[in-house]
Amino acid sequence: MQNKITLALFGALCYNITQGLAFTIVRLQANALGDFRTLGLVVGLPNLALVAGSTFWGIVADRWQNRREVVVLCAIISAILYLPLPWLGPINLVIVRTIQSFFLGGMVQIATLFSELDPKARATLMGRLESALGFGWGAGAFFGGVLVLSTDYGLATPSVILSFFLTAAIGIFAVVGYMSVTERSVPRENEDLDFSSYFWKLSRLFVTTFVLFMGYMFFLSFSPVYLTDIAGSSFGMGIIVLFSGIIHAIVAPYAGRLVDKYPRELAIRIACSLVLLSMVTYSITENVYIVGIVFVLPIYMTFFLGARSIVADTVPYQLRARAMGLLSSFSLLGSGLGSILVGELLLHFDYQRVFQMGAFVSLIALLVGWKKYQ
Repeated sequence: MQNKITLALFGALCYNITQGLAFTIVRLQANALGDFRTLGLVVGLPNLALVAGSTFWGIVADRWQNRREVVVLCAIISAILYLPLPWLGPINLVIVRTIQSFFLGGMVQIATLFSELDPKARATLMGRLESALGFGWGAGAFFGGVLVLSTDYGLATPSVILSFFLTAAIGIFAVVGYMSVTERSVPRENEDLDFSSYFWKLSRLFVTTFVLFMGYMFFLSFSPVYLTDIAGSSFGMGIIVLFSGIIHAIVAPYAGRLVDKYPRELAIRIACSLVLLSMVTYSITENVYIVGIVFVLPIYMTFFLGARSIVADTVPYQLRARAMGLLSSFSLLGSGLGSILVGELLLHFDYQRVFQMGAFVSLIALLVGWKKYQ
């Protein structure tokens, strides 16, 4: 069992290296091909496709009763679709990235798999998963900053082609790890369960997720471009994001145990507070050291350790993949709308004014998400 968990963590690490690479190279390529509107679309529309994809693949996983097959299928297709990206113009880049993101929506089921390995230590195991994901994302973003100079973007230069091909290759390696996963055998009842009652139990968590990530995208959607500007190079940006991944990797296992020990909603409150702190800080300073310190705070990991544990505690096994998919969908819906909105706002306002708007949205998320969820 331990070897299989290790291989599954290896798959998660490889998968998030591809996500970190894409986080850097896709955004910088889109920005070089167009303007902030193009960047907003290339981030926002794929996030909306992820909404549909995570919900669709969650339903498929429940009906197939096999999360692993869904993860492997989606990992292969999404990896292959990195190959044509270097040669695409802005419109085609948005289209292909959107199609790819529909399949990336199936990858949320790796969290479902880990949540079911040991019901008494859900957050602990997901903490190990988040550690691998966090380090992989940071390492991938760093590689993106090192492999390609910011001046090389906008054309199919050798370094751009290499970076996208490397992203596809590492994505295929992820499949090897995911194929090792064995799902926990759980007795299944034949009667149909009403999902709507569980949806309403989790509705405030879903609303909090939507609002929080819409506000956070007022910075995160174009952060590689902004960090490159204030750091002076894509290498400097990569260093900042690498440290973020390292912090996530170190903190995640301990945070997972704490989420198992203390009320789950505490993690939601902390994450919402950190987003608000981040957005306020970004709005009052451009100091690269202060911005870097705030950027590395483990926000994403903290929120989803708590949120996924709440979902797993609340929803029965037969409907859990669907509920996990919906949680991801609400985060991505907020991210998608926030990204498209910020792409338009940056055509008319400066960075700091946009960060102030994001701070206001984050405050709403904190107020909505403060109460208990169960």
